[in-house]
Order: sequence, then structure tokens, then C-alpha cells
Amino acid sequence: MATIDELDKSADNLVRQYRSTYTYLLKRLEYQINNGLSESQSRSILREIQLELSKLDEQAYKWSYEVLPEYYHSAIDTIDTNTAMLSGANVIGGSLVVSHRKAIEVAANSLYTDLAKNTQYMSQQAKGIIRENGKAIIDRQVVTGESQRKTKRDLKDALVTDGVTSFVDAGNKEWKIGQYSSMAVRTKSRLIHNQGTMNRLQEYREDNPSNPNFDLVQVSSHGSKCWCGEYEGMVFSISGNHPDYPNVSSLPNFNEGHLSFHPNCKHVLMPYMEELRGKGKTVSSKYLNTSIKDMNKMHYAKTKG
Repeated sequence: MATIDELDKSADNLVRQYRSTYTYLLKRLEYQINNGLSESQSRSILREIQLELSKLDEQAYKWSYEVLPEYYHSAIDTIDTNTAMLSGANVIGGSLVVSHRKAIEVAANSLYTDLAKNTQYMSQQAKGIIRENGKAIIDRQVVTGESQRKTKRDLKDALVTDGVTSFVDAGNKEWKIGQYSSMAVRTKSRLIHNQGTMNRLQEYREDNPSNPNFDLVQVSSHGSKCWCGEYEGMVFSISGNHPDYPNVSSLPNFNEGHLSFHPNCKHVLMPYMEELRGKGKTVSSKYLNTSIKDMNKMHYAKTKG
């Protein structure tokens, strides 16, 4: 079973492919602007761009349905491995039940739909740029009398500066394809891993209702400089009934169906079994039931103070 670090390397490779395709697309658009290509030549470039985006779409599909599920399997494997070392607990093992398969299917569909949608949006923008740049050159020459060379230079500068947007979110923030693909892949991978952790632990709690080892999770650690770093290594209770550890739902942005601090967060939830590891860390109460906005304020004050 691949580790999270190994899976993340695969994710990084996918994001690099997105960025590489994006760079290629910009170069082809710049070439079209620079040479004032004919309509037939422009159509040829569009076909080239569509081919590259289709290849990218195939990679996204493959990664979403073959690699992303491994984050879920990795979480389950970790819990089963730890459970094998506990006294009085039997490893569930066996094939995945319907709830697991459904969670994996939903996550894979969600990621691929997001990536495909944004690739398509970028494709539409590329078409618009190619079709409109010739008209822009002619119009500006007629209205301002400026040279074709200057107009082309301005169009290329705008292309390099503004790029090609692949997604506009609810806050009207524009995302480039490299930025968005990185955020989407990172976020979805953490969400599906954490969902796998929670679902497997729930199965064990159903079979071992009085065993506290299946009620605890620990936030992973990687030396984050973001506000979520305040929770690294801290242990939380899934039920909220543990005498020592706070409810996992007291974490910022954590609620039923959403198990991540913020988009692009690297943290995952890991099983924490007291029988194997003893007493765990508890987070300061000031970081419980706190909004992301307030956490950002506290983190800013702390780092600047």
C-alpha cells in the first residue's frame, strides 16, 4: 500500500502536467497573436490546443479514479495495521463494504468533474482569445492609428500578465489552471483520506463500542506555518464523549461531511490508539470552536508579535 507521501508525489506529477499544458497553451496563443495567422491557421492551433487539453483530461480521469481512491485505502490500511496490535480487538479486513465504495465513488466523481470543468473553461477562453485578437488589432489600428506591432505587443503583454483563467469562484477570484488543479487535488485527497479514517473507525466502534481506541484521531504534523499548524499532533474525540480530548467537530471548518481545515491544507486525521501510544496532546481551549477568521487573526498577531 502506497504511503501518503508517495501518493502526493503522484499528485504533484499531475499538477505539473497541468502547468506544462498551460505554458504550452500560452505560447501557442502568443504565437498566433504575433503572426496574425489566417482563419485556417488559427483553426489549426485550436485543434492543437484541444488535443493537448484532451490528453490532460485523460490524465485527470485516470488519476481521479485510480490514484485518488488510494488515499482512502491508505487510511483504512493504517487503522487495520494498528488494530492488529491491540489486545481484544479483531481486524475487520475483507473487501470494502458499500459505504466505502460509495465514498470513494463520490470523491472520484467530484474531483474529475471539477478538473474537467475547469479545463473546458480554459479551452473556451483560448478560443475566444484566438478569435478576438485579430479583430482587436484591426479595431485599435483604425481608432488610434497605432502600429500593428505595438498592438500585438500589448496583446501579448496582457496575455502573459492575465493568463488564461480556468475558474472563477464564488468570491469572483480568478484561478489559473495550475493553481486550481493543485488546490483541487490536494484538498480532495485530504478529504477522502479523512473520510476513510472516520468511516473505518466507525466500523470498529460498532464492533467494539466500549473500546476507546476507536474514538480518537490525531492531526498530522509537517511543520505548517499556517494557522492550522496550531493543531498539529493534537488528539480529538470523534464522539465528543472522551474525558480528556475535545470533540473533533470543535476544529475550525470541521463538520459532518467536511473534514479539512481549509482548501489546499496538507493535514490529515490519523487514528490515535491510547493502548499503543499512551496519553496524547491536547490543544489549548482558545483554539476550540473558533472560526477561520478568528484563527487567522490570532495567528497573525502571534507571528507579528
